[in-house]
Amino acid sequence: MNAEVLAPAGNREALDAAFAAGADAVYFGLPLFGARAFAKNFSLEEARKVIEQAHLAGKKIYITMNTLIEEDQMEQAFEYAKALNEMGADALIIQDLGLIHLLHHRLPDLELHASTQLSVTTPYQIEQLRKLGVSRVVLAREATLDEIKACAATGMELEAFIHGALCISYSGQCRFSQVRYNRSGNKGACAQPCRMEYTLEENGKPVKAQGRFLLSPRDLSLVRNIRDLADAGVYSLKIEGRMKSPEYVFESVSAARKSVDGKKLTKDDIIGMQTAFNRGYTLGHTFEKTGLDLMNPLTSNHQGVPIGKVLGQNKDKVKIKLDQDLSQNDGLRFVQGMQSTGGNANFIYDGKGRLISGAKAGDVVEVKVNDRVPPHAEVRRTSSFVMHKEVENAIKKIHPQAPVSFTLEADAIGSPLHLIAEDGEHTVTVDGPELQAAKTAPTSKEQIEKSLTKTGNTWAYINKIRLNLPDQAFLPAKVLNEMRRQALDELETLRLQPKPFRVLDYDFHPEKPAPMPNIVEIMRKEQSMDDGLMQVSEFPFKDVVHKASLYKDEGLFTDHLGKGRIVESMNITNSYALAALLELGYEGAVLSYEITDKGRKDMLEAFKERYGFDAPVMQTVYEKPRLMLMKHCPVNTTLKDGTRTNCSLCRQNRYTLKGKDGKKAILYGNPDCRMQIFDEHPIDTIDEIPEYRDLGIESFRMVLTDENAKESQKLREQFKEELSADNLQI
Repeated sequence: MNAEVLAPAGNREALDAAFAAGADAVYFGLPLFGARAFAKNFSLEEARKVIEQAHLAGKKIYITMNTLIEEDQMEQAFEYAKALNEMGADALIIQDLGLIHLLHHRLPDLELHASTQLSVTTPYQIEQLRKLGVSRVVLAREATLDEIKACAATGMELEAFIHGALCISYSGQCRFSQVRYNRSGNKGACAQPCRMEYTLEENGKPVKAQGRFLLSPRDLSLVRNIRDLADAGVYSLKIEGRMKSPEYVFESVSAARKSVDGKKLTKDDIIGMQTAFNRGYTLGHTFEKTGLDLMNPLTSNHQGVPIGKVLGQNKDKVKIKLDQDLSQNDGLRFVQGMQSTGGNANFIYDGKGRLISGAKAGDVVEVKVNDRVPPHAEVRRTSSFVMHKEVENAIKKIHPQAPVSFTLEADAIGSPLHLIAEDGEHTVTVDGPELQAAKTAPTSKEQIEKSLTKTGNTWAYINKIRLNLPDQAFLPAKVLNEMRRQALDELETLRLQPKPFRVLDYDFHPEKPAPMPNIVEIMRKEQSMDDGLMQVSEFPFKDVVHKASLYKDEGLFTDHLGKGRIVESMNITNSYALAALLELGYEGAVLSYEITDKGRKDMLEAFKERYGFDAPVMQTVYEKPRLMLMKHCPVNTTLKDGTRTNCSLCRQNRYTLKGKDGKKAILYGNPDCRMQIFDEHPIDTIDEIPEYRDLGIESFRMVLTDENAKESQKLREQFKEELSADNLQI
C-alpha cells in the first residue's frame, strides 16, 4: 500500500517512539506558531538535528505553523519558515492564509501543507488552495468517505486523521475557548471547553440526558479501515496526539504500520492502543457516525481497558478479582456508572496479605488506595508499567535506518578493489587497495558480508550485497571495514547536502476591488425587515441574499474559499491573508473575530502602505459570538437518536447548554443540520462605527441569532442610524 504513516511528537521521547514503531514521517511544533502551545515542542536547533537524523534514515519531518498570525508577527513567522527551509524541513503545515500567500511568493521551493484548521471538505476549496502553492491538504475531520473521494479526484495529495482525539467543532471554526476563557484554540491555547460538563435546557428547563459531557466525542480510530481510506485517495495517514505520551505514539503507530503493511491487527494491538489512551472509539464523520456512535457523554477522560471487578474494600485496601494480568505501578480507574476514582497499583497484596509485584488473570488481590471506591466497580487499567518498559526498550534498541546496497568488485588479482554504494538516490564509489591472492583459504562470502553489514546503530542498514570478485581473493576485514565506513560517510554527506532554494522579493500588486455593502445576517424569518439594509442568510428566506456554508461552494458570501465575492469565517488577521483572497479573485473579507484591536490597526495600516488603497474588509459590529459549528447535534442525540436528519427540533424550542459555571450557550442549527453554538451575551460595538471608519473600514456587518422581531428592529434601526450619521451608504 502506497501510504505514509504520519506520527505526532510533542517531545523527543515521543519522536523516538514514533520512528521505533515504524512511522514514515513525524510532525511537531516549535515554541511559536504551533497549535499546541502547551506541548514541550522543539527549539530551532533541536529541529535542525532532528531533521538531519530523520533525513539520513529516509524519514520526513513536517513542522506545524498552524496558528493565526497577526500583523506584527508576520516577519518573525517568515524568518522561522526561512530557517526551516534552510534546514531542509520537508513541509510546513499552515492554517494562516497570509503566511501561505507570503511563503508562496517569497519561498516558492518550500512545500506547504494546508492545515486541518482550514476546514477543507470540497474540491473547489482544494483548487483555490492549489493557486496559493499548497501541495497537500489535511482534510477536515468532518469529511466523509465520499467527500474524500471527490477531493482526491483533484489530484491534490491528501492527508487525513486516522487515530486520536476529535475536535467536535470544525477545526478553525471554534471560538469557545477564546470567547469564554480568553485562550484561543486558533492560537494554540485551547482550554478544551468541549470536554467540560453541560446540562441541556429546553426553554430554560433541564432535559434528562445520557450524561453530562454533551460536547465530548469519542476518540477516532480508523486503523482497521486504512484500506478504505487509501482506496478513497488518502496518501498520508495522520495520528493525532502531540500532547500524548510516548507509549500512545508507539502503540498507535505500530498498529497503523501493521495495517499499512497488510498485516491483520490482533486483539493485543487494540488493547495496547486503548491502554495508552482512549475515550471510547468511533469511526467518526468519515463513516458518517452520529449520536452515541460518535459521542461519549459519560466521561471526557481516558478510560483505559477493563481488567477486573471490585469485590469489596477494607479501609485503604480494595479487593479485586482480575480478568487480566496486573503489574506493580499500573495506573487504575474504578468506575461504576458516572462515579469513578483513580489510583496506582503501587502496593499489591496476594490472598495471604503478602506484598507482590504482580498478579495473573483469575487471581484475587488487594490494592492499596487513597479514596473510597464505588462498590462492585469495574477496574480499568489506564497505564501499563509493562508497556512503559517495553516502549522504553524499543526506543533504545530500534533506530530508523535507510537501506543501502553494496557492490564489491575487482577485475582480477592485483587490480584495485572498488566498493559501490547506492541508497536509491545517490551513488558513491570507494577505491581500495589492490586485491591480494589468498595464501591459504580465500575470504568467504560470509566473511565479506559480515564486515560489510556491520553498520550498528548508524543511519544505514545493508539490504543487498553483490560480489564480483575473482576466485582465491583475500580481503582483510580491516580493509572492508574502512571501505564500508568511507562509503557510508560519503553517502551521508550527499544525503545531508541542502537542496537549493530561492528567496524572492515580494511582488504582488492587487487591483482595488469594488466596495462591499453593509449587511445584516439573519437566522429567523421574524428578523427580516424591509428597511433598505442588505440581508444575508444561509436560510432560504424571501428577499434575502444567499450565503454559502462552510462546506458548500456558492453564494455572494461564502463561509470558506467557495464561489462568491466576500469571504467570511476564514480568520483574516493580517494584511497578507487579505491579499491572498484578492489573489484568488475575492473582493474582500469579514475580519476575523479573533483579531485584537492593535492587530486590526496594524493590519489596516500595513495593507494601505503596501498596496496603496484601504483594505477591503468588513467589520462585525454586533453578534452573539458563534462558539462552534459542528456536525454533532446535542439536541437530537438527547431527545431522539442522534441522526439529526432535518428534525428541526432546535428551531421549535429554545435550547441552551448550561455549564457548571452557570453560563449558557444557545443551540441553533443551520439549514443543513450543522449545529451552531452561540454565546448568550452579544458583542455590541455599533456605536464605534465612526472609530472603525477612521481606521479606513468602509463596510460593516451585524449578525442576528435568537433576537426576536422587536429586538431585531431596534438593533437594525441603531445600525442604520450610525451608518447614516457617518455618511456610509446603506
